[in-house]
Amino acid sequence: MRIVVFSENNYGCGASIAAYRLVKGLSKNNEVFFIYEKNRAKFNIFRNIKFSVWHLGKSTSIFKNSIFIGFNILSKLTKTNINRWFLFKVFYKKIKDFKPDIIHFHNTYFTHEQIAKLSENFPVVWTMHDQFALFLYNYKVIKFDGNEKVYCPINDWRRKFYDVDKLLNNNDANIVFTPPSQWLADLGKTVINGRKRIEVIHNGIDINEFFPIDKKKARTNLGLKNKFTFLFLAGTGAWERKNSIIIFKALKLIPDLDIQVVAIGSVTKYKFDDNRIINKGAVYTSEELREVYNSADVFCIPSVLDNLPNTVLESLLCGIPVLGSNKGGIQEMIINDKTGWSFDPYSASDLAIKIEFLYNHRDSIINKTEECRNSVINKFSEDKMINSYTTLYKELKKDQR
Repeated sequence: MRIVVFSENNYGCGASIAAYRLVKGLSKNNEVFFIYEKNRAKFNIFRNIKFSVWHLGKSTSIFKNSIFIGFNILSKLTKTNINRWFLFKVFYKKIKDFKPDIIHFHNTYFTHEQIAKLSENFPVVWTMHDQFALFLYNYKVIKFDGNEKVYCPINDWRRKFYDVDKLLNNNDANIVFTPPSQWLADLGKTVINGRKRIEVIHNGIDINEFFPIDKKKARTNLGLKNKFTFLFLAGTGAWERKNSIIIFKALKLIPDLDIQVVAIGSVTKYKFDDNRIINKGAVYTSEELREVYNSADVFCIPSVLDNLPNTVLESLLCGIPVLGSNKGGIQEMIINDKTGWSFDPYSASDLAIKIEFLYNHRDSIINKTEECRNSVINKFSEDKMINSYTTLYKELKKDQR
């Protein structure tokens, strides 16, 4: 089959990483055209690739680049959608030449009319990596003070260009939404209300990309001590949703616990005086991440809301159990007491109790490697993802005729 996969970013965020992994899997038996708008990769992700890649809105021609920049500036000055109109014209011409069987979106900001136009000629699959496609914002979370926080809501003046109801009510729009988690599917169904098809297809991962390696060696390479290690990935982007602060609060409740807490990423928003916390900075490649996960006894993901995080799959494939928030789709990825444990992300005491429990039972954790890996292989493998999407593509292609 000929498949266009469109992603807002080429790499660097969870949605784009999932899109990239899908493209790699699809390209084994299909002709894939990967299109993205923003270059966020910190390294060359396209080496030894078997698919075509195109950076929409970017050109080797200085003249064409000037046109793209001009339309972006004009859009901001006039508060119109003229830049999206122009990008779509370029995009539509390109894919018509490619003649795809399917267009697969992973985060997009085309208008409802543009998406409908595409779907009339090429069936559209839209993987919902967050709530945007149906709710016009990425996430809505409850903060610790009880107030709501909405991440990345669509600007009021743009709402007329992307109207969810007009897209869902368009009977000619051949589009299927594929949230990776049941949590997001259940939310989506309340909006779709039977007007379009929505189907859970889990994000998949190459089971050979992450795997167990010697823990002592991993710790030595990272300059860590050979002691109980608690790992989390920090970040200043969407930091309230990612909720790293709860880890620092929990550690204050167990000040005498002899552990080392490794933070990957930026924790500059937080002020902490706990010498057990070791900030190792940003990590990008799979090789580096393998070593980081394998250095840990437990990986913690404390998000107050998340969909189906890649980090959980990566940790489990390395044989490292997960202590995860019981909100969103995270709980769907963990088999309690076998591949991980859940906790209330609003409760520092609950997290502290869980950390202390795991420390006191650390000898039993090392026996969970096989269960952790099998949980991903059986449910979230690349093969399962590709088979599910291929089946869907064939159904849509058949219906389009």
